[in-house]
Amino acid sequence: MYALCADIDDCASSPCVHGTCTDDTGGYTCTCGNGWEGTNCDQDIDDCASSPCAHGTCTDGFMNYTCSCENGWEGTDCDHDIDECASSPCWLGGTCLDHVDGYSCVCPKEKTGKNCETGPFDGECYEFSTVAVTHGEATEACSTNGGRLVDVKDDKLQRFLADKIAETSRASNWLAMRSAPLPIYYSDGSPSSGSLQWLAGQPSSPLDLCVLLDSSNNYQAKAVFCTEEYNYVCQSVAKPCEPNMCQNGGNCTSCFNGTATFCDCPDGFDGRTCEINIDECASNPCQNHGSCQDGINSYSCRCINGFQGVHCESTPDWCSQSLCPSGWTCVDHIVHFSCIDPASANRIVGYQCSSASCPDGMYCTEGVASFSCKPE
Repeated sequence: MYALCADIDDCASSPCVHGTCTDDTGGYTCTCGNGWEGTNCDQDIDDCASSPCAHGTCTDGFMNYTCSCENGWEGTDCDHDIDECASSPCWLGGTCLDHVDGYSCVCPKEKTGKNCETGPFDGECYEFSTVAVTHGEATEACSTNGGRLVDVKDDKLQRFLADKIAETSRASNWLAMRSAPLPIYYSDGSPSSGSLQWLAGQPSSPLDLCVLLDSSNNYQAKAVFCTEEYNYVCQSVAKPCEPNMCQNGGNCTSCFNGTATFCDCPDGFDGRTCEINIDECASNPCQNHGSCQDGINSYSCRCINGFQGVHCESTPDWCSQSLCPSGWTCVDHIVHFSCIDPASANRIVGYQCSSASCPDGMYCTEGVASFSCKPE
């Protein structure tokens, strides 16, 4: 007698935790659901295994992952460099250069500071703040930096500040003045001259108020409570540098305890310290293939043969100079000329060149009853 053997159902115990079981002879196979792997589909697939975060740390989730980006990077995979120049941080005409996790400003001449926020005007230096603070905090900040909160004593300075504020924060800015007690005094103790342009009805309150240039009203003066927060402008007297850091005869001035320096460069020099000799040949002033020789605040052109003038812009009028023998006909070819004998039929022999045939710097070429003078 033989016993009949039955195939055991290996899927009966439901071994596939997150998948579908297929019974085999002597075993089983699991077909895993999305996000799972392993013999029994009991292992969460590591979505961070492929290192998807280009500049960050990966945290595995179920069928997904998240990236914690390093400073200066953004995006799902931390693969986008944050544009730190997007907020236009460079003021007063500065050009922003984006870096990873930072930026730098290339300031125009006579502007300085991390954000090109400091510049001179009429013997003073002015520094435009990047933050809003109370009037008292602004006064202290300017004093700490070796300056003082700005006074406006004439409409020329008020217009200058308005124009520069419009290039920077475009926000209202504190002045040093306080509105009470009347009359109003400047920070140096002198009485207001009345030249400051005020909003209609200002100042009118006997309260102890502070004065600002109001950005919403074309930067006219306005009195507000001193505890409000606004941007501010510091000013400092420009003084000669000690020592003079400017090269090539430039004059150096400094302000704000020497933290801001400016060089007034002589003609022909440029750069932060007048270290650059301006290349007057950069504009290619010499015409007709002339070569330019750069000098200090000047240049000269060396012309190729056949051209003349300051910029090699013209050619000699050869035939006006009586360079041909008497009675001969002159033909101007711009860069050279020819002399032709009108009585060639009477000539016994052809013309023979001599050292006297052509002007200096030209050589003679003989023809039949003619000759040509060409540049050497």
